[in-house]
Amino acid sequence: MEIFESSKLFLFIVFAIPGFIAIKTYSLLCPNQDKDSTKLIIDAITYSCMNYAILGPFIYMMLFSKKWGFICSFFTFSFYAFVMLIFPAFLAWLWLRLRELEFFRKNAPHPTPRPWDFVFSDTSTWYYVIITLSNGTKIAGQYSGNSFTSSYPEEPQIYLEKTWVLNEDGGFERERVSSKGIIVLSKDIQSIELFEHP
Repeated sequence: MEIFESSKLFLFIVFAIPGFIAIKTYSLLCPNQDKDSTKLIIDAITYSCMNYAILGPFIYMMLFSKKWGFICSFFTFSFYAFVMLIFPAFLAWLWLRLRELEFFRKNAPHPTPRPWDFVFSDTSTWYYVIITLSNGTKIAGQYSGNSFTSSYPEEPQIYLEKTWVLNEDGGFERERVSSKGIIVLSKDIQSIELFEHP
């Protein structure tokens, strides 16, 4: 295939790999919907060009400045590894942090696609929860260190590591004995009420 010709393969690596690194890093930090492969390649090339635009002066100095002639090959390899792999990942992380700032949240869509992911993405925050099912049944439990929720684009599911018995007033009465938790599927959930965990 023509793409495997050395010159074309080199161009593909240079102009696509940094962008793919940025896209994959961003999707790991903030899961999003899979894109069409054609659009993905265009996005990867765009992000690669942004990467080179920011690092352009440093790349120019490495390529053409005589002042860098003394630098060993290991440093040169490390520099280009930074340009191709590390900096694109850093840019993705930085862009996500910027989008989470209050200014961006007021003037642009939030990067987290669903309230479900926004609430449960912070694994350090624990809750007591009451889940109301579609048939009106209420399930009470504790969402804490060993609990788990699925992330976008997967269908929402929640695992509560502890279940509780509700009293007549709808409050938490006691933890269920011998329970190892419960898994609830999104298709069965009508609402989830969260309470502060002490």
